[in-house]
Amino acid sequence: MNLRKGCALLLVGALPASLAGCRGYGSHFVDSGMSDSTKGTSGELIINKMGGGIDVANAPHGATLNTMGGGIHVGNVASFARIKTMGGGVDVDHASGSVDATTMGGEITIGTSEGPVKATSMGGGITVHEIGSSGQERDIQLTSKGGDIQLTVPKDFPMEVKITLAYTRTDKQYRITQHAGLDVRESDNWDNSFGTPRKYIRARGIVGSGLNHVTIETINGNVTLNQE
Repeated sequence: MNLRKGCALLLVGALPASLAGCRGYGSHFVDSGMSDSTKGTSGELIINKMGGGIDVANAPHGATLNTMGGGIHVGNVASFARIKTMGGGVDVDHASGSVDATTMGGEITIGTSEGPVKATSMGGGITVHEIGSSGQERDIQLTSKGGDIQLTVPKDFPMEVKITLAYTRTDKQYRITQHAGLDVRESDNWDNSFGTPRKYIRARGIVGSGLNHVTIETINGNVTLNQE
């Protein structure tokens, strides 16, 4: 992506180091009134766009990124990442802090994460790969209204797991794939309380001390929980 088109930046003084990581920018900016970008009180990167994608190489002090329509990509982000797009995918290469990502229409991919993750997609899959120490407390909440969800955690990651897979009347078969010893059960009757009849496959269980809460929910999508 190239932020030179349709990007306005509110900048006071020298170029912040966090903004210098934005692809397509060196020491100057093009102001077309389409977006605002600034630094927060703690040095975090804040970008709000009325339309179009956002591409940030590095956000060493955290980032809050919002666009009304377009994909969002972050290379490396520390401290925290709050990301929201009304129409597009979300890609984070590496996060050493917390991630809260929402898209109204697209996939969410967190390449590697060392912190808690909350990811919500209204129409796409979610892929998250947790790495690092298993002793660090970090809850994970992944929700998709229509897509596959894949979560990978360290092999000795202690967690209390709640997975709910809902499916409607369709020729496709959906499943929960896991080797964590979870109790997997499928409902017998159709639930009509949501308008469209649906059944559920649920997986529950505690691994190790159950320190971290892992909640996964999807509709008409497969769920895969990997331990490595």
